Amino acid sequence: MVQSQKKCIFTIANGKRTMTGEFKRNINVRIIMAAMAIVCLPFFMYGAKKRQPQRAGITLAPPVLVADTEIKVPTPPRCARFLNVLDTVSLTFIGDVMQHGKQLQDALIQGEDPLLPQSYDYSYMFKHIEETLLKADLAVANMEFPLGTPPYSGYPLFSAPESVLWQAQKSGIDLFLLANNHLLDKGKRGFLNTIETYEKAGARYVGIYRNLEEEQKLNPVFYNIKGIRLAILNFSYGTNGFPLPDPCRMNMMDTTHIKETIARAKRMGADIIICTPHWGEEYMLKPSYRQKEIARLLQREGVRVIIGSHPHVPQSAEYSGENILFYSLGNYISNQTTPDFTQLEMMVTVRIQKNSITGETVLLEPEIEWLWCFKKDEFAPHYTVVPVKEIIGKRETVKNRYQYDRMERTYNDFLNRGLIKKLK
Repeated sequence: MVQSQKKCIFTIANGKRTMTGEFKRNINVRIIMAAMAIVCLPFFMYGAKKRQPQRAGITLAPPVLVADTEIKVPTPPRCARFLNVLDTVSLTFIGDVMQHGKQLQDALIQGEDPLLPQSYDYSYMFKHIEETLLKADLAVANMEFPLGTPPYSGYPLFSAPESVLWQAQKSGIDLFLLANNHLLDKGKRGFLNTIETYEKAGARYVGIYRNLEEEQKLNPVFYNIKGIRLAILNFSYGTNGFPLPDPCRMNMMDTTHIKETIARAKRMGADIIICTPHWGEEYMLKPSYRQKEIARLLQREGVRVIIGSHPHVPQSAEYSGENILFYSLGNYISNQTTPDFTQLEMMVTVRIQKNSITGETVLLEPEIEWLWCFKKDEFAPHYTVVPVKEIIGKRETVKNRYQYDRMERTYNDFLNRGLIKKLK
């Protein structure tokens, strides 16, 4: 006999009341769904915390020297990991951060002591790109001057106040490239003061070291971000003729040493090896034969991302899902105006994606943000850099209309040359 209801829940057979199969299935489904909701609740509440930049001027104790830094991201629940098979890491690169004499004069606070680093205000230096830098998992800049050695000076022998570094950190820069032709402008004292300045600020750097032991321990710089292991190399073509004082070390464009460093990165288990060479001929929009030769060597050895600096202008680039190559991003900020392209720069965001199941790592199409460097009072009260897309077609927003016209002409000129190529 079947118990009569609109929706049958029980059957009676042999004097026993038994739950129907359909009702059992409904209860089981509800139990499973409730359990998944409880397990996954932390994942849906999870949100990435915005990095808190270090306040300018704060001096920290020197960090312990380590070869591997892991950027910790809270591990989502097991069910969330199955839902998100692909992890993506973003790295944003800017070009040459310069400090010419007029930039120093502009940054010096009126009435303050020019020998003290806190006497300089660099709050406008990264103001218009700070949001992009803070959003990146890792932001990288080429710093083309020694730090911590007053009196501060511009070209040809650079020496910048520590406050440049403090502002860069506050604005989101995580890694500083130091292997370049100006790091010996203040000799051994300036070289060692630079290292000490970065360490006191708790800033990560790559390219220069006190001695061979440090170079072998810290080169390449290593990051583990969201389970994607990154090795970053940095080297320079030269030091403007200044001999490297013993026992100081700078990564130079020595193919044997480059291969050794790449091999070290592979032994450390890098998923992606990134190289940031300081190379090429100044003011040339196309790479030299030597640049192409070194780039081919790097790619043969397993380097998949190459982001160059030094020419002070943007150079040609090519990219695919396997390799990314930007020969030069150009100046980020400087007092240079000639040739035209010294004020135009690329800010490039490289996105790396890893399949957590297969372990396969691919490069997504890089994001290119065009920037223009304005001098004092041309756009803002101080030297600053502005994304071209924010002012293109808005001539009235630029104080110096001649500079706007120059920016628009230079930007269109570079794009029309077709120097940025996507490979199949």
